[in-house]
Amino acid sequence: MTETDSAVPPGATAPLILLIDDVPEDLRWLNELLRKEYRMALAHSGHQGLQRAQALRPQLILLDVGLPDMDGFALCRLLKSDPITAATPVLFLSAHNQPDDRVNGLGLGAVDFISKPFWPEEVLARVRVHLALAAQRQAKADSEDTPPDVTDGQTRNPEGLLVQEAVRYIRAHLAELPPVPELARRIGLHEKRLLALFRDHLGQTVSGFVSEERMQHGARLLAETGMAVQQVALSVGFNNPGNFATAFRTRFGQSPMAYRSAAREGSVQ
Repeated sequence: MTETDSAVPPGATAPLILLIDDVPEDLRWLNELLRKEYRMALAHSGHQGLQRAQALRPQLILLDVGLPDMDGFALCRLLKSDPITAATPVLFLSAHNQPDDRVNGLGLGAVDFISKPFWPEEVLARVRVHLALAAQRQAKADSEDTPPDVTDGQTRNPEGLLVQEAVRYIRAHLAELPPVPELARRIGLHEKRLLALFRDHLGQTVSGFVSEERMQHGARLLAETGMAVQQVALSVGFNNPGNFATAFRTRFGQSPMAYRSAAREGSVQ
C-alpha cells in the first residue's frame, strides 16, 4: 500500500504522517493505530520515502532504521539536506535501540527514537508531542515572515542527493577519513553502492576523488594561509609531510613551498 491511506475525512486538516518501513506487519500496525487521528502515507523503501516526502510534504516522518536500499540514517541525512523536507520532524523506528544508534540519529537531525516492539500509548504520545512542537515552530516562523523554501519545481534525484552528501562528508573530514568500506558505512551506504555512485555520477573512484580533494584543499591552504607545510599535510589527511610533498609535486609539478611562493607572486591561478 503506497497511496495516502486515511480514515480521516477528505479535506480534513489533520496532520499528514509519512511512514517509511519495509516490514508489512509494522506498516499495517502503525497505520491502523495512527490513521484514526492523522492522515497517513506509506513507503516501503528509502528512495520511495524520499520521493513521497518531497511530493507530499508531511508534517512528520516515521522512519525505520533498516531499509532495503539504504539505511534510515542515510535517508535522514538526505531529508535534512533538502530545503523541502529539512524542517520536517523525523522519528526513527528501530529494533536496535543502542546508545550509538541514538546518538548517530539525533546527530543527523532526528528528533526522537521509538523502539520496537511498539507500545501504542508511547507511539501516540511521541507523535503528538513532536507534531505539537513542529506546529509551534511553524507558527513562530510564520509570525516572523520567514520566506518559504525556494525550489526549482523539479523532483530531486535521490542518487544525486546521495552523491552530494557523500562529497560533503568527505570534504568535512579530509583530515581523518577512514578506508572506503568504513567511509561507506559512516555515510550509510554499502561499499559497492558508494563506488557505483561515484563512478556513475562523477566518473571517478572514491579514492581518486579523495586524493584530488586533498590536493586541491592543500593548495588552497598553501596559497591563502601561513600554515606550515606539516600543518597543511595533517589538515588534508597526511601524517607524513614527505608523502604530502611527493603527492603534491606529482599533482602540481612543484613542491608545496614553490607553489606557495608562486601563489604569493600572483602566478598561480
